[in-house]
Formats: sequence, structure tokens, C-alpha cells
Amino acid sequence: MPVTEDRSAPYAPPTVIIDIVSRYRNRGLPFPVNAEVLARAGVSESLIPRTLQSLQTLDLIKDNGNPTETLEGLRLAPEGEYKSKLAAWLKSTYAGIFAFFDPAKDDEVRIRDAFRGYNPIRQQDRMVTLFEGLCVDAGLIPKKPSVKKASLTARATGKMSVTARVIKAKPKTSNGLPPAIAGLLESLPAPADGWTAAERAKFLKTFESVLDFCIPTITVKKETAA
Repeated sequence: MPVTEDRSAPYAPPTVIIDIVSRYRNRGLPFPVNAEVLARAGVSESLIPRTLQSLQTLDLIKDNGNPTETLEGLRLAPEGEYKSKLAAWLKSTYAGIFAFFDPAKDDEVRIRDAFRGYNPIRQQDRMVTLFEGLCVDAGLIPKKPSVKKASLTARATGKMSVTARVIKAKPKTSNGLPPAIAGLLESLPAPADGWTAAERAKFLKTFESVLDFCIPTITVKKETAA
């Protein structure tokens, strides 16, 4: 039974649907599936109505709560064929969406636009979330990085880029040294004058900070051609 614009589209959380399919495939599930069974499976009370509706609309359970041939086919699929079975099921169930969306080249905006004619309108964002989650599980679209990880990566990359630009922009003196390092070396006392242990320690501490600022530390040094 395909998802169409003339009836309510499924919008349960993808993790719930994926977990139910996985439970039936690997451990079995009591039938008929009803509110009590879903509650025992860990589905929160507020999600039970939309989960039952989604399971029926996605052709996983019948109106009486018993498994469909689709769900049974997913249970019996060998591990090596499971992803392709999931993909085939989704392409059939969401035929109307795949008619406007190509997972190989289209972005999230295209997915969102494909759902604009589906009801209930206020649940369209959740419809998209369910569709994307199921497609990721079937290997049809890549998994998106978590917001936290993406944020940390962006901040780290941005920080390194700024540092690199600052270092790259720094001019060098005639002897090839950055001005900050050259200036610090010029402040060294004459050998005949010497310095105290405290002055030496202060110089070394300052020199280390300036050195780190002017010359970045890298993990692997690039090899130069002979």
C-alpha cells in the first residue's frame, strides 16, 4: 500500500519503526500489534497512535494488527539481501516521493518539496524525518553527521584556518626568520655579559610561546623531492 497524498502519511520517529522491524526480524513480536504490545516494546504513550498508523500506512501491519507479507519478507531476508529488500520496500511504498527525488543527486530541500502535498500538513517535517531515517537504514542516502560533531569539526577547522592565514600572512626577515623570532633573538645579551638563571628561564618560556605562534606544529612532515 503506497504512501499517497489522499490519506495521512506516516510520521512516526524512524528509530521506532526501525526498532520494530528489527525486533520482529531477530526476536519475534507478539501479534496482533496494538497499543499494549507497542508499550511493552518501549514505545512511549504519546507515540503509540502515530506508530500504529505509520506501521499500517507503510504496509508493515494490517488493519487488524497482524504482519503483512512485506514485514514477513523483511524477516525472512538473508542478511546479505536485507538492505536491498529494505530499499525495494521503500521505493515501492514511497513511489510518489521517489518520482520527484533521486537519492543519488538530490538534497534535503528536494525531499521537503516532495512532501508538500501530503497530509497532515503540520506533520510534514516529521514525515521527512521518517523518510530520511528509513532511507539511511536502507543505505539509499548517507547518514548525516550529528549536529554536535559537525559543530565541533567546523569550529576546529575554522580555528586552524584562521591560524594558518595569520602565519602565512606574516612576513620574514632577510635571514628567513619571522620578525617576532628575529626580534626576540636580538634581545639576547652578549656572551660576555651573561644572564641569570631567572632571566634565562623567562627567555625560554617566551621563546617557546613565540615559536608556537609563528611556526605551526604538524603531525607528519612533508617529504621534499630529492
